[in-house]
Amino acid sequence: MSLLGIAIFVFTLLFMVTFHEFGHYITARKFGIKVEEFFVGFGPRLFSRWRGETEFGVKAILLGGYVKIAGMNPFQEVPAEELPRTFGAKPAWQRAIVLLAGSFTHFVLATVVFAVLVGTTGVSELNTTIDVVAETVGDEPGPALAAGLRPGDKLISISGERITEWEQVRPLIQPNSDREIPFVVERDGERISLTVVPVDVEAATDPANPNVREVVGQIGVLPTIVTVKGGPLWSLGKGLTTTGSAIKQSVLGTGAIFTSVDDVFRELGGSGEREISESQPVGLVGAARIAGQATESGAIENLVSFLAYFIVFVGVINLAPLPPLDGGHLLVLGLEKITRRSIDPRKVLPFAGVVLGFLAMMTFALLFLDLARPVVNPFQ
Repeated sequence: MSLLGIAIFVFTLLFMVTFHEFGHYITARKFGIKVEEFFVGFGPRLFSRWRGETEFGVKAILLGGYVKIAGMNPFQEVPAEELPRTFGAKPAWQRAIVLLAGSFTHFVLATVVFAVLVGTTGVSELNTTIDVVAETVGDEPGPALAAGLRPGDKLISISGERITEWEQVRPLIQPNSDREIPFVVERDGERISLTVVPVDVEAATDPANPNVREVVGQIGVLPTIVTVKGGPLWSLGKGLTTTGSAIKQSVLGTGAIFTSVDDVFRELGGSGEREISESQPVGLVGAARIAGQATESGAIENLVSFLAYFIVFVGVINLAPLPPLDGGHLLVLGLEKITRRSIDPRKVLPFAGVVLGFLAMMTFALLFLDLARPVVNPFQ
């Protein structure tokens, strides 16, 4: 396992935390809210410096960070002359922006990382040219080979539908086993019409659930994989779409954290390495280990992609509608707007304590598993 990868992960974690808190800080300052402290880490101060009315610094336990915004602590006594500059004195839309700004920085950072990654290494895409024609499919002779399809044939149309991307192919074939399907392909500059009859094969049809298998029609062809590169705008667009996909996966993964408690604690009594899955999350130690393994695999894109997904995942978790997370504050803000009544933040503290207790319990459970039963190296 590469120590360089672990060091890069730790640096990424600290940079992500700093950038997250900077999002809160800069938006609060923009709206005239007093920011009293900006610290990376928790516990005893290592060093600090005042700039204006804000104390900046680093604390000993580098496992997070915070900005102290005037008025957000319900037990803080604020001088009367400073009340207009407290968080609660500002309009709801300004408070919402301050709360959202932290996680927003995660998505900006991930988009930049993904854009740089695809801009330098390119994106592997499936094109409409056939690369492999199988001799057999299941226990049957390959329908595509029998029909006359050959490697290098470019798909023009299937069942009269023009083919512009490989993702169109499967829906036109799988439901039509034992039926004649007209193909038009381009070979050596000429267009050729063929008829292919798919055969029934049991196969996984949902990438998210590979254990779910169905009987579907197949013809025995695989596409050509090409590496596509583009300019800065193209890379940025790919970065945005990849971040969007990562956000979707992270939302599902965040829900899995709260539904996988039984699985996590069941694993505490097991032995041997664990497989990575939605029901088997990893903690910070496990994530650092995976970063080291990604570096050790020799493919820098593995490490960079992992770090970008990690950045997105933390940003999404922070928006979970649970106090004391930013999403919990947004929930309270939304309830205040709906009910048109202020909610005493002190009444929310018991719920925040329960959430913190749960997160602490999961943190220590995952720490133990990361050390005693690490996950299988996903890059082998």
